[in-house]
Amino acid sequence: MKVTRNTQDILIVEDRPILVAGLLAFFFIGAVAGSLGALSSGELVAALVLLFSTVFVGLFIFAFVRRVQLIFNRPQNTLTFRKRSLQGYSEVVHPLNELSHAVTEGSETKRSVLIFKKGMSAGEHPVTGYLTDGKGPQRITDAINAWLKDAAAVDSKGSNT
Repeated sequence: MKVTRNTQDILIVEDRPILVAGLLAFFFIGAVAGSLGALSSGELVAALVLLFSTVFVGLFIFAFVRRVQLIFNRPQNTLTFRKRSLQGYSEVVHPLNELSHAVTEGSETKRSVLIFKKGMSAGEHPVTGYLTDGKGPQRITDAINAWLKDAAAVDSKGSNT
């Protein structure tokens, strides 16, 4: 995940799994080519094994490759969760003023989680469905909290106090 836009009014955080999608596509194409090659040379068992691998990789792409985008919009007081995958597109909008803060969940592997203290959205909402290692989740959590904290320094006319 990374911050793609950070202004006083809008913060956009997104996860585009380009590397994962590319690697899975490589294995998918390789399995298709291998199964066609085995089938054309008369190796039926090898073709069936590679065809099974092709289906497995295709299902993995279908199930796990998804783009996630969070749009924090201060002027409209909205937080928009957008998800796009081969399964379709979904968008959920929450009132921004119901968001309390973000935390990093996990120890060895981590993910960012949004904490809503009130309203219909009350509770914990993970930003992604998976945990990852590295400093990425903490950077995202810090960016979200800094952007939310910055709102406290803005008066009703939109100027810094």
